[in-house]
Amino acid sequence: MSIVARQTDDRIVYGFFCVWWGGIEEAGKHHSGTPYLPGCPHCGNGLMQVDDPKVWWDGVDRYEKDGHPGYRDFISWLKGKCFRTREDAKAAYESKPGRKVTL
Repeated sequence: MSIVARQTDDRIVYGFFCVWWGGIEEAGKHHSGTPYLPGCPHCGNGLMQVDDPKVWWDGVDRYEKDGHPGYRDFISWLKGKCFRTREDAKAAYESKPGRKVTL
């Protein structure tokens, strides 16, 4: 068995206590100062990860199809933005005319 080195790190990371998300390369430092823990680049809270962007987007699309219209556009807009709650993010997203999402 051979070990294949990963050429790129395309993990998606997302907030545990906020709704920020982005690529692992966009992550900041965890607010504890621990150098090995990534955190939201805005608030420093911990992050979780999805190893494959296809898995991330498949989940987003599945959620939208399950009765949450506008969700994919909302998630695309949300990338790189930090809000404490989904409701806060939704309010900011819908503050522009024509934007609507069902969470």
